[in-house]
Amino acid sequence: MVFRRISADLKERAISLYCEGHLPKDLCCLFGFSERSLRRWKQNFYEHGGVVPPLSYRQGRPPKLDSAQLDDLMAQLLVEPDMYLDEIQSWVAIHHEVGISKSSLARLIADVGFSYKSLHKAALERDEDQREEFRMWARETLVPEMIVTVNESSKDERTIYRHCGRSPSGMRAPSSAKFVRGERYSLLAAMSVDGYVSTRVVEGSVDTAEFFDFIVGEVVRISLHLSSFTLLMVFDSFLQ
Repeated sequence: MVFRRISADLKERAISLYCEGHLPKDLCCLFGFSERSLRRWKQNFYEHGGVVPPLSYRQGRPPKLDSAQLDDLMAQLLVEPDMYLDEIQSWVAIHHEVGISKSSLARLIADVGFSYKSLHKAALERDEDQREEFRMWARETLVPEMIVTVNESSKDERTIYRHCGRSPSGMRAPSSAKFVRGERYSLLAAMSVDGYVSTRVVEGSVDTAEFFDFIVGEVVRISLHLSSFTLLMVFDSFLQ
């Protein structure tokens, strides 16, 4: 029979039905366990007063958090993924009155499938309802030829520097790289389904006035000249 975990309440129910006179063969067929398991639960019940025997000293310590407390902790991490281990430790102590070490917390969080990774930033001011309302309006109103997307990027002497490499275990992976940014160039580009509408390269950073001049002086003028459709600018940062 394939191994499967059987809950304590199901074991207790099986023992209760056995005590009421039901045959072991019928109980095993009904619940899907072996007669050997039923005999073991019955022996535990007579010797220890329950279907689950007390923990042996060889089995280690019981878990600090039960399933409900663990689910609560995982829900908290989904809401606040940037919590440090000491903050999680304090949260568990305050909300569940359980003292647990940071190393145990780290193992526990890793066992349930959570990993430590770079945060994906999202604007605090973003309104998900308004974003969904805009998506619905765009699907019902727009055609691809009406959309022009605009984005800004930049480059300096450190842009092409690679951040990862390989070396023998226990040794660093050295790489010659520039630490001074040097000259910085910003690139503005507007693209439609037909290709690039306009581009501009600016030395330094793009400020509000520069961006406004690019949109009004080039993108709007060229787009209106190339197409008779209504122009809609959808910024890439807004759609992400």
